[in-house]
Amino acid sequence: MKKVSAFILLFLVSCMSVFAIGFGYHIIEARADVDFASGIYPISLNYQFNFPVKDLVDGSSTVFAFALDNGLEFRTLRQNPDDGSFYAIDPPEHTLDYMTVFDEFNLFFRQGFMDDELSFELSIDGRFENSYESMSFMKDGNSQGLFWDGDKPRFADSTFIGAPELGGDRSVFQSYVSAVFTYDLMKDEIVRRNGMRFRSRFRITGPWMPLNDKTASFYISDNTLDLAVTMFSLERNSGRSWLSVVFDNSTNYRFISGDKVPYYIQGGQVWNDVYSPATRHVVTNKTSITFYGPQITADTYPSVSLFYNLGVSFGNALNSSDSTSYLELTAVYGIEAELMILDIAKLYWNWGFVTNPVFNEKPGAVSQIGFTFGI
Repeated sequence: MKKVSAFILLFLVSCMSVFAIGFGYHIIEARADVDFASGIYPISLNYQFNFPVKDLVDGSSTVFAFALDNGLEFRTLRQNPDDGSFYAIDPPEHTLDYMTVFDEFNLFFRQGFMDDELSFELSIDGRFENSYESMSFMKDGNSQGLFWDGDKPRFADSTFIGAPELGGDRSVFQSYVSAVFTYDLMKDEIVRRNGMRFRSRFRITGPWMPLNDKTASFYISDNTLDLAVTMFSLERNSGRSWLSVVFDNSTNYRFISGDKVPYYIQGGQVWNDVYSPATRHVVTNKTSITFYGPQITADTYPSVSLFYNLGVSFGNALNSSDSTSYLELTAVYGIEAELMILDIAKLYWNWGFVTNPVFNEKPGAVSQIGFTFGI
């Protein structure tokens, strides 16, 4: 009954959003993923429909909007569903890859202050997910999938402590409330950046939330500080850049408390598919120096970045029956090269060396090359 109610709610808010198009405006974003056809085709869409409201503070914006994000994600199971132990310590022989179809909606109110340098946001959110075997399993007919071992379900008797969103039919609907605080002094001119930006997000859910199917119960505090300095810039007469060099540093600290923490909220990404272990505390730091230019048009330009990323996980493991306290460092350095075309298409190549991988995994180099398309 709760899932029926959830789908009814999604239908109603979607209808409300369509109605909003008539008197507001909408933003559409399409995203690609390297794991799907080398990232050539968009696999997820983000819509935002703004309701017409007057600005409550002179010089700062007031936004009341509905956002809907839906699409396909490719994931790797990082914890044993039975007890939450980390697969990086004791990897299984079967695949850990799977894919998830998702829909997430956010009905939010955001108020800016000080010419929008400062803003506060409150929202009511919901998320639907359904997980499946990976495409390679479906294509090859391999009997050794993640969820199926031949014609038998692999985790039929599991408690799903380690992956609460994968229990039962692997279909969930979760609702929560969120608050976001942002202090933005970042001047971003595509190939030049200077300043700082701080963003803090709080999200909470539990069985007390309406329409929550009890597959999620957590509280998260997620905080990010971005710093940027343009070290060098050689401009053309048109205002575009021949060459610019930008230093970026981004530090994130997230704290999670709860006994059912779904995959999508865990965070801890260090670089591409390299993640810090999912513990209560995770700090990630990403440092890079990027060379841009020449800027062919305002949004067409090549770039090369040298980066060094760190991740530190500490505290008890999430979604685990083990009371062990962990302290794990993960580090990656490398180079990323891109050719951005009209801010729509991107030709990329990246190479990274994982110097300090998670637990028992071996150090090594990882590289990717491809083409992505997104709006």
